[in-house]
Amino acid sequence: MTAGDRLGEHGSTEKISPSLPQRPCEFSFQVATGICCFVLSLLFYYGAVLRIEFKRTDFLDLGPYPDGVEYFAQANSILKEGAPAIQIGYDKLPARYPPGYPILMIPWLRFLPHNAILAPFRTNQTIGLLLLVGTFTLYFAIRRPLAGGLASLLIATQPAFTSFSRSSLSDLSGGTVTVLAFALVYLGLAWRRRWLIYCAAIVLGLSLCIRPQLLFMAPLLIGMAVFPVTNDDWAKWFMHCCLVLVVFAVFASPYFILNTLEFGNPLKTGYEFWVPTLADKQAAFSLSNVPSQVAVIWSEITASWDQFRVANLFGTGTYVVPAFICLSILGLAFVRMGRFEISAFLAGIVFFVAAVTYAYVDGRLYIPIFFLLVALAVLPAEWAVGESLKMRFSIPIVGVLAVFLLSCIGYPSQSGFKPKNGRSQAWDALHYAKGNGKSPRYEAQQEFFRTFRHAPGIVLSDIEAPYLNALLPKPFVAAPIDANHNYCYSRFWRYGSAKAAQLVKSGLGHATPVYALLLPSKNVEQDVQRLPMIQGYSWKRSEKSNTRAVIMTLTKDAVASTLDSASRPVQ
Repeated sequence: MTAGDRLGEHGSTEKISPSLPQRPCEFSFQVATGICCFVLSLLFYYGAVLRIEFKRTDFLDLGPYPDGVEYFAQANSILKEGAPAIQIGYDKLPARYPPGYPILMIPWLRFLPHNAILAPFRTNQTIGLLLLVGTFTLYFAIRRPLAGGLASLLIATQPAFTSFSRSSLSDLSGGTVTVLAFALVYLGLAWRRRWLIYCAAIVLGLSLCIRPQLLFMAPLLIGMAVFPVTNDDWAKWFMHCCLVLVVFAVFASPYFILNTLEFGNPLKTGYEFWVPTLADKQAAFSLSNVPSQVAVIWSEITASWDQFRVANLFGTGTYVVPAFICLSILGLAFVRMGRFEISAFLAGIVFFVAAVTYAYVDGRLYIPIFFLLVALAVLPAEWAVGESLKMRFSIPIVGVLAVFLLSCIGYPSQSGFKPKNGRSQAWDALHYAKGNGKSPRYEAQQEFFRTFRHAPGIVLSDIEAPYLNALLPKPFVAAPIDANHNYCYSRFWRYGSAKAAQLVKSGLGHATPVYALLLPSKNVEQDVQRLPMIQGYSWKRSEKSNTRAVIMTLTKDAVASTLDSASRPVQ
């Protein structure tokens, strides 16, 4: 039986998924090869992701802003206050992003109380490892161990997977829950277990709290409608079709309820709260966005991108390599449409159309699609490797093996910024962390806390206030210096020089120490001039200032102190 035959639909309701071999999975060269490929994928994942010493990288700055900072701040707020929020000064405010990914950080925040900054990275490392193990386990369960090993290797060597497994962002978790939902529907149809499709509905519903765009994967649930039934079961079939939609709606409702509670409208998000001008200028979905999106996709699959992107912060800057796209296209020739294939392709197409018309242009929007393409790419690879293990060689087999190998090593591709051509993604992934720098924001915060941990107070800083408030203990309160910060565009919340001065005066009225924490730079004197001037007080540079942090303290002027003493009544 060929790989194409195994993936087909023979038209009989008794054979839902011919991709499941009818014979037991016996130990053979194919099993051994699959296990070896899986072990190799784990070794590569260890070398490219798990062995990174995050404390020695600039990852701890939690870029890009404000994404990583707000995810981390929300996780801390959920753990300490029981609700997702970011803190600026004494104000607790909504974030731009939903709280699904921050909730996934909670176990690591509890486990790492003294190294909480590592929680986002440990979370994504764990999710990436679970995705690799889960992929191999799925294929092994359906008696395709060779495909499982090859698929895990393809995933591990995808540059998007490697980069975002060591990131502080939600893209990896969004792609992983998508794969989980597809796997559940596949198994539900293959094993004729409706409860697995209901589980997929639950996963997709909850996934909106991680990435709202995953709503467009909901057509996957048509798998319930194509579930095989007999002529006597039409009423039961209709009931399950309705019920799976109800289950999806129930588990998607927390996202819309949270939006309603925070913004007064289930369809409004933190973007409308913080950057309403962006929402006013253009529609979220429009055909006018297609050329820009297509240009990004084309630059990716032809290895010709030239702009700095989020993937440059955690990896080589590349999301997917041309060889992997070619292997995925070849996989289409091995597919024969069946019940699962109908629902899977429908969901993928709807999601792709939504992404390609979206106003925000970024290659990471397509990460769920990149992960799902592995199921296509593995089909020709499984066929070619299987034939070669039987010592059968031909030009097509050798060609597919060559493309598979090029996909795994990621050659040829681009790396870095400005991007360099002719790079191997596997090689660069294993060597990426060696050239990474330090984290200025995290080091400045650490230096400040070591010096003044016993004298908590108000901290004005050019470092993002949600970042500092999440890291510093509760007695400390961090706020921006003036109106020049990342949260200055909201129509509903304002913070400027006047509010900074008011915050400082409030602290002085309660005998609370007031500090300024600045990043060392060539323009540090200009930053000092931005600090609010309070009559009778002056900003003094602390002797603890160094190359990591510029620390200022607000101290009472000597003349003012003398006048205060003179004005006191004699006892």
